[in-house]
Amino acid sequence: MFNHPLTEARRPSSSLPTHVRHIASNVTRAMVTVSRWIQLHCQREQLAELEDHQLADLGLSRTQVRNECAKWPWEA
Repeated sequence: MFNHPLTEARRPSSSLPTHVRHIASNVTRAMVTVSRWIQLHCQREQLAELEDHQLADLGLSRTQVRNECAKWPWEA
């Protein structure tokens, strides 16, 4: 029977070749990592916008916030 390309694309992931599953796994991991970096960036921006009394409630100084906000997204 003729196999249509779209039909082939609908195969369960377990029947995909190993290299395709490996590539898909790497792409997924990269997307999760970039998503986490974006979250960290947004959280640091929000932290920078807090007023001094709010930082004091959190037990943070303005210097600590500046140091945190100066980090690259991949620095935890």
